[in-house]
Amino acid sequence: ICMPASWRPSRGGTEHALDEIIALAGTDRMTIPPPLLEQLAASDAPVPRALEPAEAAAACDDEELGGGSVDEKTFRYLMTMDGCGPDKMGEGLRAFVADTEKLEQAIREKF
Repeated sequence: ICMPASWRPSRGGTEHALDEIIALAGTDRMTIPPPLLEQLAASDAPVPRALEPAEAAAACDDEELGGGSVDEKTFRYLMTMDGCGPDKMGEGLRAFVADTEKLEQAIREKF
């Protein structure tokens, strides 16, 4: 899952704002900020599927974490040991909650 905090123009400048989104075309889920969705909708450029899950899985030779089965205790330990994990997860959750509250307020004001 790709979250909005990920969308930073990879080559700098707003003219390249869609580069990463287009490069990830084919992912199962993406959360894309409205301004970038508007840019995509206004564009006539093709967006070919860039990622195929079966091909990516076949090409990956990374060992599956925990053999593909990680219990909660191990997950929490690994997440805590990754300094970026808890910080970015918390930052993302706080931003999501704040945006949800703004949306709910906007809907209440409409009714």
